[in-house]
Amino acid sequence: MLSALGRLLEDQHPNQPQALLERARRPGRSMGSLARALEDFFTDRGLVIPTDQAERLAAGRRRRRIDAAPASLRPAVASFAAWMLRARERARRAGTRPRTDATIDAALATMRDLARFLATVRGKLDWALVDVGDLEAFLALLPKGRKRRLTVLRQFFGFARTQRLVLVDPTGGLSAEAPGGFTGQTVGLDQQRRLFRRWTTDLMVHPHEALLGILALLHGASSREVRLLQLDQIDPAAHTIRLGTRPHPVPLDPASWLVLQRCLAHRQTLRTDNPHVLVTRGTKAHRTPASSAYLSHLLDPAGIPPRMLRSTRLVGLVNTVDAKLVAATFGMDPEGVMIYLADRVHDGLLSDQSGVR
Repeated sequence: MLSALGRLLEDQHPNQPQALLERARRPGRSMGSLARALEDFFTDRGLVIPTDQAERLAAGRRRRRIDAAPASLRPAVASFAAWMLRARERARRAGTRPRTDATIDAALATMRDLARFLATVRGKLDWALVDVGDLEAFLALLPKGRKRRLTVLRQFFGFARTQRLVLVDPTGGLSAEAPGGFTGQTVGLDQQRRLFRRWTTDLMVHPHEALLGILALLHGASSREVRLLQLDQIDPAAHTIRLGTRPHPVPLDPASWLVLQRCLAHRQTLRTDNPHVLVTRGTKAHRTPASSAYLSHLLDPAGIPPRMLRSTRLVGLVNTVDAKLVAATFGMDPEGVMIYLADRVHDGLLSDQSGVR
């Protein structure tokens, strides 16, 4: 940094603080470490005004979110973004609380996701065709974010109605309270069979993916339970493992045990002292477990999230076995298990449940 600064000071261009700062900036999303250091130094001493780097980055984020929306729905999203920016400027002049860049980014991300959902899932390419059922189905995809997403939807369709993009606001009949009971998605029996064959017979599948998938599919294991599984929690004689805080060891069927042995063989090739079963290149020199981010993308090649597999197993067990026994086996609260009962689950999620084993 000092060498680069020396070259800037010795060339033939102006060396005033503002000019020096502008010349030190790198093109692209990052202005560079030298420009950041100079900006901090000069602004602390009142020699320059701050650069517009933050505004440039925010504008780029907004543009990427808008461009990711389907072409037929994109102009309305762009107009909504411009409307939020104008409202922010009015709030700044009025001395009230303006929207931050993070708030605007989150709102545009929600509208991008909604536009994609409407185009690919619901087959609608015009905002005027959106109804309450479409929005309810979209909000059900992320139950924990229902209140936040509904706030954005109300803002957008209120704006769209003033612009005559829609005749009726479809958010009028929606409630911010999430519906009771389980609202996630489950895996059908045919897809379960395909996944089972993939993880037990396909040797090209990574052992980590196979272990997480088979434990979630057959034993309802969560990503955290598999991530924290250690060698001393495996009983080779009884073919059992300890998962998380479950009160009893989990017996493994022959298929699950073979997948576990394959994962342990892969671990031996790393020559590590890490006590965990799942060891990555980043953790083989340490004793820490694999990161949550690693586990969250481990089943991406199979096109299924671990949470959906766990939910499928819980739905099948609770509706065929005493819910209290399931709660005791998994170490869960009885109230947390009761939401998976059939009378609390959407009918479409229980298709072919009689065949789940």
